[in-house]
Amino acid sequence: MARQDTIDDEDKVRLLRALAFQIHRKTPADEALGELLEHESKGGRRRAFRAGVDALAADGFTAAMAALGLFSDDAMVLLGLLADSGDHRLLSSGLGKIADLIEEKNP
Repeated sequence: MARQDTIDDEDKVRLLRALAFQIHRKTPADEALGELLEHESKGGRRRAFRAGVDALAADGFTAAMAALGLFSDDAMVLLGLLADSGDHRLLSSGLGKIADLIEEKNP
């Protein structure tokens, strides 16, 4: 299997939906993201996810999401506010809606 350096839209949607699901179940955002990234980067399969793993360990959830390149800079500001709010339902819903938007743009 070839290593991939970027995250395509299908993987973005899958990652965001899985993350939203875990956060909705009250798993802390950084813990949920860490588990997902660990699973995706096992065996060096997905080099693109390693930047997220490193950023999560060093700077936390929002930095990891920025390192993954899933959102624009403007969206990262809003994501940071949602993550800092501590409202798991709001964060989960926001991530799900962004996954819907990405999916609609790329049917």
